[in-house]
Amino acid sequence: MYCFCICLAAAAVVFASGCGKKGNADKKKPQQGPVPVAVTKSVSQNIPWIFDTYGTVESFSSVNVTSLVGGKVIKIGFAPGQNVKKGDILARIDSRQYEANLKQIEANMERDTVLSEDAVRQARVKEELHRKNAVSEDEMFKTKAISESLKRAVKIDEANMDKAKLDVEYCTIQTPFDGRVGDILIHEGSIIRPNDDIIASVAMITPVYVTFSLPERLLPVVKKLFAAGRKVEVVAKVESDKKDIFCKGELCFIDNAVNQNSGTVKIKALFQNADELLWPGQFVEVMIELSAGEMFTAVSSDAIQNGQLGQQIFVVKDDSTVELRKVEVERSSGGMSAISKGLQPGETVVLTGQFRLVPGAKVSIVSPEPDRKTEAAPVKK
Repeated sequence: MYCFCICLAAAAVVFASGCGKKGNADKKKPQQGPVPVAVTKSVSQNIPWIFDTYGTVESFSSVNVTSLVGGKVIKIGFAPGQNVKKGDILARIDSRQYEANLKQIEANMERDTVLSEDAVRQARVKEELHRKNAVSEDEMFKTKAISESLKRAVKIDEANMDKAKLDVEYCTIQTPFDGRVGDILIHEGSIIRPNDDIIASVAMITPVYVTFSLPERLLPVVKKLFAAGRKVEVVAKVESDKKDIFCKGELCFIDNAVNQNSGTVKIKALFQNADELLWPGQFVEVMIELSAGEMFTAVSSDAIQNGQLGQQIFVVKDDSTVELRKVEVERSSGGMSAISKGLQPGETVVLTGQFRLVPGAKVSIVSPEPDRKTEAAPVKK
């Protein structure tokens, strides 16, 4: 009986030991396989130096139209948002009081002209009589003084007449230049005051300016291009029907001082804007080419990450493991980045799937290398 108990206990120990080993085996994690990634090849590519920023569209000329005379508005000659030509009638002011004033001044001028002519005649007569000692010298001078006074009265009448004619003319308010008119701010029947109430705003939108700021460090480069007489092309990117459209303009203005608060200088480019894609007040992306470019090792911008090393990429080695590298990005261009340090042409770089990788991880390429444009688009720096 004693021997039987010993054998039973030994069997239990062996069974428990076997169960323990099986349990530990069950807890072991399966070995992880290669990480699926998409890759691309680095290439040698010419990338121009183009400064990329944002700017604001400004009208070539803009004015708030007011009346130079006061009175009642009897006609509005435009519709809101209408294209107008120079000389088009925007509004008419009741001109009857100004026309009546003009007639009164004309009558005064006719009267003073007659009196002046008669005074001149009398002055000549008195001068002749004075030579014959028929009248005193004092009487002769008095007659001449009256003649001169009436001549000046006629000149005053002429000036008043010119002013009265202008007042009548100002009752018809015209567009100062070709452009587009804004909303109606004064309506028929309104009483307006001179040089006060705004009737409408008119903006010239063909051409337009795009105004943007240039960092002080780039000012010598732009000044050199501008001073050389070279046409410095500026490109503005706008969205139309969900597509990007690039409008071409020309650098036309560099401000005469650097803004000390921002460390930038104001720049303007002129766009002909014949298709009116650019609109005053619009916020647009602006690109200006500073040099024709140079050769760089280029790779898709999607492959570059910001990490502990700064800007970094994963490079696939011959044994299908990855190496984490720090790179220096000189410029970016249409989805491609110019690498000045850390990468050579022809190397295989991970394009997607980087977030699952660690240095030395095994990878499997699951998609073909995407086609990348080798022609450099406008770039950022």
